[in-house]
Amino acid sequence: MDGITDYPMRQIQCSVAKPDIMYTEFIQAEGFSRNQKVFKNKLFFKENEKPLVCQLVGYTPEAFYQTVQMVIKMGFDGIDINMGCPNHDVVSRGAGGGLIGNYDQSEKIINQCLEALDNKLPLSIKTRIIPDPVANKEWFAFLSKFPLSEITIHGRPIKQMQSGSVNWEAIKQGAEIIKKNNIICLGNGGVKTILEAEEFCNKYQLDGILIGQAALGNPWVFKSSYQPTKQEILDILVKHGHLANDFYGPKKYLTILKHYSWYPKGFDGAKELRINLLKTRSIEEVEDVIAKQTLSLRT
Repeated sequence: MDGITDYPMRQIQCSVAKPDIMYTEFIQAEGFSRNQKVFKNKLFFKENEKPLVCQLVGYTPEAFYQTVQMVIKMGFDGIDINMGCPNHDVVSRGAGGGLIGNYDQSEKIINQCLEALDNKLPLSIKTRIIPDPVANKEWFAFLSKFPLSEITIHGRPIKQMQSGSVNWEAIKQGAEIIKKNNIICLGNGGVKTILEAEEFCNKYQLDGILIGQAALGNPWVFKSSYQPTKQEILDILVKHGHLANDFYGPKKYLTILKHYSWYPKGFDGAKELRINLLKTRSIEEVEDVIAKQTLSLRT
């Protein structure tokens, strides 16, 4: 998730409940091939986060080739092409979800990535279903002809963005085609718990589930049937704030605010806490807000 799964968040996730695999934020191929220094923070990671996959987005085959050639030297465990981002600006450029159904450009991009990788790292793709069953089948048959290690299918079409119902039958249709070609298939969309993920894997014959939105402000989602206490939430919230402050510096403090809007939930006073956190402009102010909350727990 771009702008979300950065180094501080991944460190928090590892400290609470490390998933089987994690992905970087988007690395925009065209931008990276011109000036990789801009992406220094997005590409930073530590060994405890591995296996970690570098996620690329773009529309120019040549840019993908150049970017992959540089990224494979950085220690990642795989390269993922995003062919499913529904953001209008991304799609309008022919990147992300804009590649769905664009067979000619998609083939060029995949082949350029495979050539640049030269079997040094596995290549995977994240994409989405197509509402029409025939077109959906054709799309996954097309992707399955390449020597990919894994394909993730999000069960909402581009127009739905990240909301609305998830079509697991369409995911299953794609998965059947993908797995016949000995490619790992993961499902994605609206899964909120590990138990639900296990259920869907069995029901739709998937190799795994990617959990994204359910992990926002809830790194405990990867623990089975676990509900954190209010104090645990407050402690992790502060820890996340310190990690972001140390990593980005006080001048970029605002990068953490979105996370503060996600953590407070499921306990009395959560709404008031959220409002107060979003008013803060420094980690010191956050500590003051949380100190008052912690005091209220003891009185």
